[in-house]
Amino acid sequence: MTTSKALPSKKLWISAGLKVSADIPAEKAKTELQALKQQTIKEQGCIFFDVLQHKEDPSLFMLWEEWINEDALKEHFNQPHTKTYLAQSLTEVRYIEKLEKLS
Repeated sequence: MTTSKALPSKKLWISAGLKVSADIPAEKAKTELQALKQQTIKEQGCIFFDVLQHKEDPSLFMLWEEWINEDALKEHFNQPHTKTYLAQSLTEVRYIEKLEKLS
């Protein structure tokens, strides 16, 4: 009889670029992104989550994230604070890169 071991889930890194939606002040988006960060870093599957603002174009933001696995990221989108942020339509996603660390 053989026993199969579940392979450990790989950590997941995310780089996401956001642009402030038309007619939304960049400061409003910044404030709400900071609030999102404060709630997200409390999530069990979140290792790292930060928001960066472009120095030359304040309407552009980047999210840098590290999650214990892909399931943790999926769960993030089920959280009330994430749904609340997304429902405001403050920013548009320019790109999302899912990355894994080289061994």
